[in-house]
Amino acid sequence: MNLLIKTDGSVLWLYKSNQWSMNNLYEEARKRKVDTDRLIFAERLPLNKHLARHSLGDLALDTFNYNGGATTSYALLGGLPVLTKIGQSFTSRVSASLLTSIGLPELVTYSESEYEEKALYIATNPGKILRLKSKLNKLKETSPLFNSELFTKDLENIYLNLVHKSLSS
Repeated sequence: MNLLIKTDGSVLWLYKSNQWSMNNLYEEARKRKVDTDRLIFAERLPLNKHLARHSLGDLALDTFNYNGGATTSYALLGGLPVLTKIGQSFTSRVSASLLTSIGLPELVTYSESEYEEKALYIATNPGKILRLKSKLNKLKETSPLFNSELFTKDLENIYLNLVHKSLSS
């Protein structure tokens, strides 16, 4: 809600899971004097359409302390940069791992204040959004994260290096 208040014209686009969560979020928006029309709830779609709609967003805001796994992967695959805050537990480090793997470690933050500051900076700098999206789309082609052949080759090289090291010991 803080980011919606500070970013004119922005919306928060969420998955429509159930009416209770929608009602709770509408109530929180009203308490903070945020127009509830700025909360957009998206219906379930077939995967290809779900991935395609990600291109319409500017920046995905990851949740914490429980990061997105499939959600972050789908956003990145759909060309939508994801901002995350890393934590100490496995579930709070998944998105940071995905972002690092694809080559976007600059979207990993380490505190709530850094997360909010970076989100606000990106949201209010259209040039930054375009650069991040462009970088992501290039990285999708060269990163092992979404390239099975490259991932397999990298993994094979790791195994070969391990075998070589153990034989030379």
